[in-house]
Amino acid sequence: MKPVSTLGEVKFQFDSSALPAEVEQQLGATVSFATTHPDQRIVLDAHCDPIGTPAYNVGLAIRRAEAVREQLTTAGVPADQIVFAIYGKDGAHRARPAEDRRVTLWPTREPLAAVIDHTLASHGTAVTWQRPLSVAQIESAPEPVASR
Repeated sequence: MKPVSTLGEVKFQFDSSALPAEVEQQLGATVSFATTHPDQRIVLDAHCDPIGTPAYNVGLAIRRAEAVREQLTTAGVPADQIVFAIYGKDGAHRARPAEDRRVTLWPTREPLAAVIDHTLASHGTAVTWQRPLSVAQIESAPEPVASR
């Protein structure tokens, strides 16, 4: 499964999850689509640039996705229609780091398992529909070195 079309993209400043001033205009088409297509999920692909540690960037990507979700739910999109695909600094990179600071929105009728498979195959870190309580919930445990 690969997104066939996107509904939009929200770009962020360096090390920030603050929404840009024009976000309502950017997300207008997504809100319209989601409210007229309640049978489809809206996937938020959350990315960061390659600067920073993996754990920090996963947290930043989650905060960015949460900010976009908050804007969408405030505008009337049901929260259970929204899924986060967290990439942090992993996944496909664009020509400039500033272009990696984004949340891309795309629709799908695919089951959640297909969204998870697509995200992990694209080097994603996690898929969630609610905020993890800690980074430990999205990072795999290291291999044990020794046991007794």
